[in-house]
Amino acid sequence: MKRIIVSLSIISALLILPLSADPCPEKNMITKMVTDMDSFKAVSPLDYRVIRSAGAQLSRDGTKLTVSLSNMENIPVNKLVNDFVLPITKKDQFILDIELRNEKKEIVAGTYSGSSGYGKPFWAFAEVKLHKGEKGVIVSLGIREGEVNITKMTDKMVCGKFMLRSKAGSLPDSVLSGEFNVPVEKSAW
Repeated sequence: MKRIIVSLSIISALLILPLSADPCPEKNMITKMVTDMDSFKAVSPLDYRVIRSAGAQLSRDGTKLTVSLSNMENIPVNKLVNDFVLPITKKDQFILDIELRNEKKEIVAGTYSGSSGYGKPFWAFAEVKLHKGEKGVIVSLGIREGEVNITKMTDKMVCGKFMLRSKAGSLPDSVLSGEFNVPVEKSAW
């Protein structure tokens, strides 16, 4: 009789517990992207509600991960993360790059902070590539606070959420938030 009661208790407990949910968001999304930078204002308003190209590139040594989200159609990851030749040709296009660094250790799931500082473990910052002039421009958003939380990472994908901002009261005044679930490519560099 005790075995039946214990078994029924265990079954009841399992039925009450929710099934383990995938920690990854279903889609890539930017919920907020604002800054008072002049370059950004010149192309505003940008429609960041629909992400058409997304991916991440992991450095060869594994210590740097760049997550890119863009409203441009079908842009490969190596072009999204490229800082030398920007694929942006129209005023309404953008690429948001969220860069994560882990000093001399490999990038892993966890929380990366805008306040950690360059060269420190678990550091995050962001920049936006925009159309301005002949070649485009990369706008650093002055990120000094907030976090990027990688909830899952494998050799093929990475997912998580971000809420990053510039330091309160500083210039530029920037805020970014959203979530990502993107394929990862390993860089040759």
